[in-house]
Amino acid sequence: MSTPNIALYAGGPLGPTAITQNLRATQQVGWTTIILSLFHIGNPNNVQGQHWGDIIFNGAPMVVSQGKYVADPSWPGNVAKLKQNSFITQIYASFGGGITVVDFTTIQTIYNNNNNSFSGTMLEKNFQVFRQTFPAIDGIDMDCEDNYDQPSFVAFCQMLIGMGFAITFCPYQDPSFWTGSLAALQQSNPGAVKWWNLQCYAGGNGNDPQMWASAITQAIPKFPTDGFIVAGDWSRWYDKQQQQWNGDCPSAVTSLISSFAGESCFGGGFIWNMDQILTDGQNTAGCGAVETMADYVKALVNGMKTSQQKAKGK
Repeated sequence: MSTPNIALYAGGPLGPTAITQNLRATQQVGWTTIILSLFHIGNPNNVQGQHWGDIIFNGAPMVVSQGKYVADPSWPGNVAKLKQNSFITQIYASFGGGITVVDFTTIQTIYNNNNNSFSGTMLEKNFQVFRQTFPAIDGIDMDCEDNYDQPSFVAFCQMLIGMGFAITFCPYQDPSFWTGSLAALQQSNPGAVKWWNLQCYAGGNGNDPQMWASAITQAIPKFPTDGFIVAGDWSRWYDKQQQQWNGDCPSAVTSLISSFAGESCFGGGFIWNMDQILTDGQNTAGCGAVETMADYVKALVNGMKTSQQKAKGK
């Protein structure tokens, strides 16, 4: 873990209307990877007014529709600026995740209705436009949570790899699905899956990188898992509907990350998400003080240092 990944999932604050006001702070605080989230796939049966294969950011706005980029024309350039005079070296776009989404169900429907192929579909065209419009986005993060269909999932990844995107996985359950998908992609596109963002919170509470690395090794005995798992935690936030606090304060993030001491597969940490840090972090009742992005970067870094020290027996 000589160059650990320090990643942040970021939604609205880095969207078209807010990115300029959050750009400098995001560049300078210490993140090495930004994962723009959450993108979704259009499904007119799910949301009226969408078309099959549209690309939508975080519920709104529409980004690519019917083969045309339709969002704010300044957004792609501002996304590219995240890497300028910055610690950030990689930008990913995460698809799926969230509550009551059907993205990977939609992907399977498009795949099945096109004779088990994405060739010639509007989904393919829209991603070609997405690739051309956002050259600063290095890859696509697969936050598949609604539908674990391996043939359409692997074919979707293969389509994106063919366009020049790298791939990351964002699992929290069903190791056999993820390892099977990785094995298939290793055969067709070796090395295209760069790392896994393992959710160790909420539905993934109790996950440990080594457990998942062992599952990979069992499925693909020669796969190099060193540094392959980036472990994630969620920031502290207040659920107004349930009237309760969820997530972890920075000190708890450090404790979680440091618990993975000695695991060679452990390659860094991520935080879900920027939105919660900036909005709920302003309520000091959460952690006893206003928590900032810098606090969470420091929490990850301190956890990694503690983990390395434990591994060395210090």
